[in-house]
Amino acid sequence: MNTSLLAAIGVAVLVVCFFLLRKSSKKEVPPTPESVQEPLEETAAREKGETAEEPSLVDEEPEPTDVETLQKEKSVGKEPEEEQGQVDELAEPSMDEQVNDALAQERTFEEILLSDQEIRDADEESFADILEEDKSEADGSVEDILFLEDEDQLEAIPDEASDLILEEEPADEAAAEPEPDFVVEQELVEEEPAEDEAIVPTLTIEVYETRLRKREKEQQQALAEAINNGDDIKRDHLQIELVAITDRISLLQDSYNQELEWRQAALNAFDEMAAATDAALRDQLKESLLCGETEAAEEFFAGIVDKQGPDAPVAAFLSGQLAEARVDLYHALERYRKAVELDGDNCDYLRVAGVMARKLYRYRDARPVLEKLVELLEKEDKNSVDLALARRELGYTYALSGSLKQAGPLYKQAMKTIAGSLGPEHLEMGLSWSQIAELQEAKGQYEQAEPTYSKALAIMEQELGLEHPALDHVLEKLAGLDAEIEQDNKAAALYERLCAIREKSLGETHPKLAMALQNLAESYRLQGQYEPSEESYKKALAIMEENHGDNHPAVAAVLQELAKLCRRQKKNDEAERLQQRASEIFEQSIQDREENINEDDLNLQDK
Repeated sequence: MNTSLLAAIGVAVLVVCFFLLRKSSKKEVPPTPESVQEPLEETAAREKGETAEEPSLVDEEPEPTDVETLQKEKSVGKEPEEEQGQVDELAEPSMDEQVNDALAQERTFEEILLSDQEIRDADEESFADILEEDKSEADGSVEDILFLEDEDQLEAIPDEASDLILEEEPADEAAAEPEPDFVVEQELVEEEPAEDEAIVPTLTIEVYETRLRKREKEQQQALAEAINNGDDIKRDHLQIELVAITDRISLLQDSYNQELEWRQAALNAFDEMAAATDAALRDQLKESLLCGETEAAEEFFAGIVDKQGPDAPVAAFLSGQLAEARVDLYHALERYRKAVELDGDNCDYLRVAGVMARKLYRYRDARPVLEKLVELLEKEDKNSVDLALARRELGYTYALSGSLKQAGPLYKQAMKTIAGSLGPEHLEMGLSWSQIAELQEAKGQYEQAEPTYSKALAIMEQELGLEHPALDHVLEKLAGLDAEIEQDNKAAALYERLCAIREKSLGETHPKLAMALQNLAESYRLQGQYEPSEESYKKALAIMEENHGDNHPAVAAVLQELAKLCRRQKKNDEAERLQQRASEIFEQSIQDREENINEDDLNLQDK
């Protein structure tokens, strides 16, 4: 009896346990902290340098197809993801794998977000915003370049760097053009000159460099005079053209090849316009170009333009190229405009005119021209690299002029096409990342801009090598940014590379080398490395004295910094001597300027 009772009780207990287990298995598992993050927690994590999971934008996620649903279900059995800090060690997933991860919310990606509204708390977006068209257009083996679709936000570009956020302040389109915040970008001309028997044989690269350096000296002297005379407009013009000359010297082989192409195009045009000129004149024009002169050819082309014949547009364009070859950028822009006026459907004319206007900070002139270029190219092929580059030019122009909302969609389309067609590590992608970093830096988003510059630099190093002069601009920007956020050891290493590149490409006494040496000296000083700091300051001082003489204010500025450094080293006597010399130079400079002002007043009274 007792045995039967015990057996019955045991069966009852088993039944009860079975139902309890079954009921508990139906309960929903609460979300883990990794899958649910409050915005405040994300902000705190970012401030501490930690990485938080990104929220999903459910309202923008497309409805999954049946295939996507199956993929989502299959992904449930995956192993837990690695910590965010270990993502870089994983193999790069294919496009399909990235889509699956995004839809399953098993993995998030760090993004570059360009926002066009006032501060929106810098919310991070998840990769769930991917569009169906993005999957079909990009190659599965190419890194995704996908963006947000919210029209109130500029697109976010997923990247392996930290979240990079850039917001736009409201811009008044009717307001005056903003002061230029960016150095005129360098152009990397990689094309070889056309092979032709008439290819300017007497203009060697040595002669070309000599002429550039002579023109540079002339521009420097003219700039000094404009500054002393208080001619701000002329000063600005000369500074822009001086930057262009320096870039050509730095990228000598590329700029030389470009020069040959421009001259060859003019030589070819003389033969094509044979009916408009006699043989003697053509020979004379060719001879002048072969010797490196352009003024006669420019005058000839101007006559063709005045006649308003069928050759007028190309004559205006070629005349602009020859003016640009002389680094007369403002006359070049006038002639490019004329070419566009005569033939507004020529994409080459539109592209060159728009970019030149932007280089001269005339954004309102550049925008409509580049808009027309994009419109024409969209009718030809919406997936062409030419269109992508045109969109990037227009986007960059929008951003520089304060219209970040309009820039975003263009960067989305441009970088996606470039990555898909040329590859995510192509030089054009490096230039694109560099532009984005400039925009972030301009908005004060230093922590976000730093990894973007780093990515741009890595791509350019891979494509060009570690010592290519085309790295100059990105190295300078990244080093300056590292110094701004007090990463002085990184800044010093970058400035060391920059000095080596400039010394090799520009020469041991170039003013730009002196600027880099001063920045290097400052980075050393902030780290307490006083001896290398003093050595760099003295090198910079010698260059300044070589270029400006012993009594120039630029010399005094270096002397003053060197005096401060000597005080830190307890070299008080030397510090006093250096400071005294700097003060005398500054005082004399002020006195000279006052005398010039008084002389100008007297001249006005005489008139």
